[in-house]
Amino acid sequence: MIKYEWRTELSRPEADELAGLLARAAAYDAEPGYTTIDFADVAQSLATEDSPDRHLLIWMLPHATAMDEPNAEECIAGLLRLAGAAGGRAEAAAVIDPGLRSIGIMTLLLEQVGLVTSGPGGWLGTGAHTITAWARGNHPASGRLSDRFLIPRTHRVWQLIRGIESESDLAAPVLEPCGSTAGGPRYALREAGRVVGTVALNRQPVGSEEFGDCAVVDFIDAAPSAPPGALRRLLDGAVAVAAEVGLSGAVVHVDSGDARIVNAARLAGFHHDRTDVRYQLGGSS
Repeated sequence: MIKYEWRTELSRPEADELAGLLARAAAYDAEPGYTTIDFADVAQSLATEDSPDRHLLIWMLPHATAMDEPNAEECIAGLLRLAGAAGGRAEAAAVIDPGLRSIGIMTLLLEQVGLVTSGPGGWLGTGAHTITAWARGNHPASGRLSDRFLIPRTHRVWQLIRGIESESDLAAPVLEPCGSTAGGPRYALREAGRVVGTVALNRQPVGSEEFGDCAVVDFIDAAPSAPPGALRRLLDGAVAVAAEVGLSGAVVHVDSGDARIVNAARLAGFHHDRTDVRYQLGGSS
């Protein structure tokens, strides 16, 4: 049904076929926010001498599609990418062609290759002894694979979202600019003459089917000695900044176990939009 091979290079037809597959998958998975792989990252890794990344190309063998119809030709079915495998710890991502899903390709692959990472060469000789993978949008197929092969879930992150609802959002606490991060400007909340917390806001919009273009809260923190409600007021202020630059909402990603920030976000009017789950083979969580 399938074959697979670690590849360090691609022929031009293979590159074109894989690029098309990854583009189709990215468009298909955009609304639920599932994991994607950018072909540009693959091409850069393959072009880099001694790249630490590894790429397992998966093919679907010729197969019947309907009665009295010729067999479908062999085609690339998907890609498993290990980023940083040569360093002993890798981040994995897998994408299967949307037209070939729900027929057990990843299940069959894992049945054939196994999940042992403790050998001298790591998993499948890649050098990776610890492998983590994020299932963006809590992809149901990832959950089924985790249950079937007993792959531990080690972390959950909630994507919470809030729209710009009314002019009252513009009356939120005024934040002071206080530098920047790689993603965008950073702001401080000053109360009673002292800074009680900071928030970083990426104003490069991300799309939401519910609210439209949203800013992303990249970082938020309030000192333990901050007055009650400081985190909520920071979030209110971040939403006001998003409104001022013409965006229609804000998104924040929080550890599902961080009750302090989860509660602050809930009180600030954010609601659950998506769950991302991290899985891990080998190592300690």
